Amino acid sequence: MNRLLLLLGMLLTSTAYAQTKMASPALVKLIEGITSKTFTPDTTVAGLSDEAIAVVTKEPIANWSLPQTPSPQLSYQNLIVGKQSYRLVVVKNPQAFLPVATLLHYTTAEDKPTIMARGTLQPKKE
Repeated sequence: MNRLLLLLGMLLTSTAYAQTKMASPALVKLIEGITSKTFTPDTTVAGLSDEAIAVVTKEPIANWSLPQTPSPQLSYQNLIVGKQSYRLVVVKNPQAFLPVATLLHYTTAEDKPTIMARGTLQPKKE
């Protein structure tokens, strides 16, 4: 459990240099639909393929797994499409005011994940 949190923390901090383009509006809409919160992106990886975005955004939100909460500060949901998988990770850092959401893409089970989008979650304003 602690290894998972440590690995996730390293992944989230090591990708700060990848801020090269804004998140696709389709990814923003997807994350907002899954979390029911307003998503404000701050990081997107430049090497992200349009195919990966198309695959994940075409899948209905109902196909995502139920939220898994291994700790009060961490929750995640998975989506598997063929051999590819996607994971939405939400980290609630006690020192931060807003939780951070990260959408990861796994091409195969053995590959290192690629960050599709990262940003903060805020309650929706009505």
